[in-house]
Amino acid sequence: MKAKSLLIGFLTGTVVAGAATLLAAPSSGKDFRNRIKTNAEEMKTTIDELKVKMQNIKDDSLEATQISKETVKTFISDVQVVIENWKQEIEPNKNELLKNVQEIETSLKQLETSIPTSKNNS
Repeated sequence: MKAKSLLIGFLTGTVVAGAATLLAAPSSGKDFRNRIKTNAEEMKTTIDELKVKMQNIKDDSLEATQISKETVKTFISDVQVVIENWKQEIEPNKNELLKNVQEIETSLKQLETSIPTSKNNS
């Protein structure tokens, strides 16, 4: 949208400036027509150059968007691989920790049954 506004503003300014210059400068009818023709050709050339530049900007934007999409997809894929590898690496430790917790629970139960309660001692 900004590029379109810029282009419209530029073209409007060019036309107004060209018309003001032509009308303000004293000259003969033949010179005036020649200057109008020259300015019209210059404006056409300028507009054609702007069209090419705008197309280049559009093409560059599309290319940058495509590269960004590919980069994000690659990044997401890499993160998924890292997470999966991490899960696989911690799995043996997870099982070992669960085993240790179960052993501790078993030991606590054995301690509870082997220690006389305070009611029996009183």
